[in-house]
Amino acid sequence: MKLTPLPSPPSQALAVRIRTAVLLVAAACLVLLLRLWYLQILEGDRYLVLSTNNRLRVRPVEAPRGFILDRHGEILVENRPTFDLFVIPEEVTNGPEVAGTLAEVLDAAPGEILARLAEGRERPYQPLLLRKDISEATMVAVEERRFDLPGVSLRVRPIRAYPSGGVAANLLGYVSEVNQAQLVREEYRDFRPGESLGQAGIERRYDGFIRGVDGGEQVEVDARGRVLRLVTRTDPHSGSNVHLTIDKRLQDAAEAAFAGKKGAVVAMNPTTGELLVLVSRPSYDPNLFAQRLSGDEWQRIASDAGHPLQNRAFQAQYPPGSIFKLIVAIAGLENGALTPATKFYDPGYFLLGNSRFDNWKKGGHGTLDLHGAIVNSCNVYFYQAGLKVGIDDIVKTARAFGLGEVPGLGLGDEVKGNLPDPQPRRRGQPGWAAGNTVVASIGQGPVVTSPMQLLTMVAAIANGGNIYKPWVLRKITTTSGEVLEQYEPELVRKVAVNPETLAFVRRAMLGVVEGGTGARARVPGIPIGGKTGTAQVVKKGETKGQADLKDHAWFVSFAPVDNPKLAIVVLVENGGFGGQVAAPIAKAIYQAAFASQTPVAVAATSSSSAKQDEEIAD
Repeated sequence: MKLTPLPSPPSQALAVRIRTAVLLVAAACLVLLLRLWYLQILEGDRYLVLSTNNRLRVRPVEAPRGFILDRHGEILVENRPTFDLFVIPEEVTNGPEVAGTLAEVLDAAPGEILARLAEGRERPYQPLLLRKDISEATMVAVEERRFDLPGVSLRVRPIRAYPSGGVAANLLGYVSEVNQAQLVREEYRDFRPGESLGQAGIERRYDGFIRGVDGGEQVEVDARGRVLRLVTRTDPHSGSNVHLTIDKRLQDAAEAAFAGKKGAVVAMNPTTGELLVLVSRPSYDPNLFAQRLSGDEWQRIASDAGHPLQNRAFQAQYPPGSIFKLIVAIAGLENGALTPATKFYDPGYFLLGNSRFDNWKKGGHGTLDLHGAIVNSCNVYFYQAGLKVGIDDIVKTARAFGLGEVPGLGLGDEVKGNLPDPQPRRRGQPGWAAGNTVVASIGQGPVVTSPMQLLTMVAAIANGGNIYKPWVLRKITTTSGEVLEQYEPELVRKVAVNPETLAFVRRAMLGVVEGGTGARARVPGIPIGGKTGTAQVVKKGETKGQADLKDHAWFVSFAPVDNPKLAIVVLVENGGFGGQVAAPIAKAIYQAAFASQTPVAVAATSSSSAKQDEEIAD
């Protein structure tokens, strides 16, 4: 018979279960203790930092940018307070009602507001920007309906302001938010999305001084991101003030005289290189860029056929026309091919082989010496003079006076212009011909320059042959007036030219204004030396009826002739004759500059104005 084992006593089975449970609990406690030891001892410092960063948040406080001032302390660029409208999505208790009220206040569609609120649901306790730079009327409307707009608040911040709008805009530049393309570049690694940055002109070139240092607020938030209290605040430090060499009074006079025209006006002190005036037209209003431009607005400006963002003073190049005759005269006097007494006959045209080159004056000027040729801007004289002087010496002299090289202002890309590169005839190539020299001698064909290059040239003629680097920044100061940086003139080189040569050219330029093609620039009591120029845009025989095919009008000048304080270059694109169009603009600037030294201005520059209208065509 098989015996069946008896079952364990109940007390023994219970004891086994208890021991097993105790072991499991002990193991769990050991694991928990080990985990606590790891978190508190080994990783304690790291998790303390993470916890602090999750509890404390920093909100940037934008620093006001420094002012931009003219040479006399007149404000050119400043800041103004602006109000931005924010909303905290979690605090909006009734989305459709709030959206409807905001849409009415902001003149927007309710759907647009609801869409913005939906975007903020991922971070419901973070302020969401609804609208920048709201108007005073909108601000008042928001305050009046505060109880209908839970979660909506206003914040004040400084914004860039240009009191004169488009005046000197291409020089001053503009400020806008750093864009995505810039954020990925190494030089912008310290910028955050939405931060303002100088994007052109002075604003860009000296942004490091002007921008200042942002402050910040450290706030404590709860687990849901709600602000509990302000922990600390670091006040922002305003940027430094930038003092320019520009004279606002002269700038305003130039802008007024140039109204409605296209081109550039530049003026400097010829004995230092300080820029006093810089006008480029068409222009733009930099206030538009202070806030985020819409895609349509940017496209409208960027695609404008007038290229308002281009600084024509040094980023555009044109044939100098008769202005280049000054270079031919200097080259001839220096190499001995010409003397003040050298004469040529002008019947109104010049024949070279089978080619005919006309003068601007029908019937010609008859027999002229060099002084008379400059005063009357005689093309036929300089056709023959150019051939006698030689293209190599003409180009050499032009380069010595700053043509064919960038002026070095440092405010963006600068054009080099172009000078002839006479090459001998080679197989399969036409080479340089005498006809090319004839054309180049009156500043046409391969000769192109910028207004800034011609300003450097005429300043050197005025000051005795010194080439100064044009400059526009005088000093940088703190908001309290402490000078941080001071700048001085920079002499690039001294042109190796006989002083008597330049003295002769200055006398001839005085004759241009006193009784020649530049008579419309005459200011009683102020001896002005000048030279007119009319540069062809299309070849002879082609139609000029179209506005953008008309000749460019030039006038270069300096005054007083015996002690130059001001040199001016005026270019009017497609303006016609330099003597008729460009010279009066320079006159307006001289009147403003020497207002205390001149008699009361009169409308006519001569009693024989009708005769002058005939004579000052070039």
